[in-house]
Amino acid sequence: MRVTRTPKLFLAGLLLAFLAACSGSSSSSTGPGAMNVHLVDGPLAGYLELNVHIVSVEILGSGGWITLGTPDRTINLLKLVGGVDESLVSGATLPVGHYGQMRLILGAGNTVKLADGSIQPLTVPSGLQTGIKLVVSFDVAPGTTKDVWIDFDAAHSLLVVQAGASGQYHLRPTVWAFDKLVTGSIHGTLTDAAGATPLAGATVFAETLDPTGNPVLARSTVTDATGAYTLDLLPTGSTYYVVSQPVTGATTLKAYGTKASEGFALSTATSVFTYSAAFTAVPATGGLAGAITPQASGTQSDQVQLLQSLTTASGSHPFIVRTAMATQGTTTETYAFDLVPPGAYTLRGLRTTLALDGTTSIRTSAAQAATVAAGATATANLAL
Repeated sequence: MRVTRTPKLFLAGLLLAFLAACSGSSSSSTGPGAMNVHLVDGPLAGYLELNVHIVSVEILGSGGWITLGTPDRTINLLKLVGGVDESLVSGATLPVGHYGQMRLILGAGNTVKLADGSIQPLTVPSGLQTGIKLVVSFDVAPGTTKDVWIDFDAAHSLLVVQAGASGQYHLRPTVWAFDKLVTGSIHGTLTDAAGATPLAGATVFAETLDPTGNPVLARSTVTDATGAYTLDLLPTGSTYYVVSQPVTGATTLKAYGTKASEGFALSTATSVFTYSAAFTAVPATGGLAGAITPQASGTQSDQVQLLQSLTTASGSHPFIVRTAMATQGTTTETYAFDLVPPGAYTLRGLRTTLALDGTTSIRTSAAQAATVAAGATATANLAL
């Protein structure tokens, strides 16, 4: 097992390429700078709402924490997909200089609305009383305005803890931030190869490969009713692959084989790409499930990633095709993937530990190989 610092997952491992470019400027080149802060989110299946009460947005200056804004409102994160954002701060002035940390202060009244319409309380760990911290690195120049987008990844922030016959819902935030002027996007349409019909509600990932060839999840979204998707806020200077293993259907879910695009090298000169693909439905599926040991503590949460080796123009690479948060029981911790196309896969777990100061560290399990057969559920246990 090893401890990693992942550039796209969770708070403490985050190092952002916030540059001195600005989204606009005033008529004067002197005086303080300004900042706008927006909130966006990734998809989360199986829930109707994920409501988080954001009290204030702060940034760490040379003399201490500076309050950029006090929205003090409860926001349904699941509405902030498909290009929708929520303005948290508009035109906040702040001194010229270098900044290395931001934080979101959360309040009471956080809830989750389940698929059956019931509303359950969402527990925020005591370790977040000092705020959700984001490690950043950027400079604010005189007379400029910087636009910052904060992505609150709902799919990897909701932890289910079983208590008797009912579940408790805990917040384990996965958050990162972007300077939109130094990002690009990839968009396209996913269709069924049999009839060219759109695949609505399919999860789509943007991924990079680290120096050792392991995939890193950069961004996720879902297709709309026409099968269209946009993966935005992708920092330039990296090569991204679009990956999807669609599971869609209005009444009956249907699974499709996995596809990965070629690598798209995003730069300031070429920051927008298009990738569309037709997917073939699989006649039968299987599943994967298992236990995670040792069980996560009250300050930890576990995410499981399902990887598959796919061939692109640059060769064969492992890619993340599914992700799931583990479920914690009284004495056990488990995960499960269903409707998985048959084939060879690899599993890995990511354990996030929340410190009292609001920062996190991430531990990655050893990879576990597994084979999925049609009509069966394979077992693969992970050690963290």
